[in-house]
Amino acid sequence: MSLKARAREKVERAGISNYSFDQDVLVMCGNRYTVESCDCGEPDCDGVRLLKDAPVAGRVLQ
Repeated sequence: MSLKARAREKVERAGISNYSFDQDVLVMCGNRYTVESCDCGEPDCDGVRLLKDAPVAGRVLQ
């Protein structure tokens, strides 16, 4: 199963239906999350880690 499919399954298991993907970035509730694999070894780990992206307005432009 692909990482994107595992992330989709994780979100749907949480009962969230308002989400989409912008290429490989998960967009959920107005926030963007980078999807990464997780190998923490915890027994209940589903192998997916979601990292919240910094907002575009919060980034420093030079």
